[in-house]
Amino acid sequence: MNHVPDDVLESLDTFGEQLLLGSPPRVEGRLREDLRLTIVPDGNGTARLCFETEHTQTPSALRERGSFVTTVVDGVDSRLRLWGVEPPEAYEYTETVDDTHRYEGWLRLP
Repeated sequence: MNHVPDDVLESLDTFGEQLLLGSPPRVEGRLREDLRLTIVPDGNGTARLCFETEHTQTPSALRERGSFVTTVVDGVDSRLRLWGVEPPEAYEYTETVDDTHRYEGWLRLP
């Protein structure tokens, strides 16, 4: 079962297609009511992937939020790998702004 919304999968596919053409776009999407992602290419063969979540806890890595969040994050990572993008081993907690926790990692682009 796929837990990544279709519109986010389409955005990841557009990112991958445009990556092959040399101009990957910024990606933003809502994965669930309390989980969003943003991918920002830096033009140097990497991109920052940021997950933002609203939750009462702030574990040090995003996948520590539980099995359902892990399944969603794994789905995003799997889709990126189909395009030759290598995600980080973990998305680490970076900050909390207005009760929204941020977890970030760097993607290696092909």
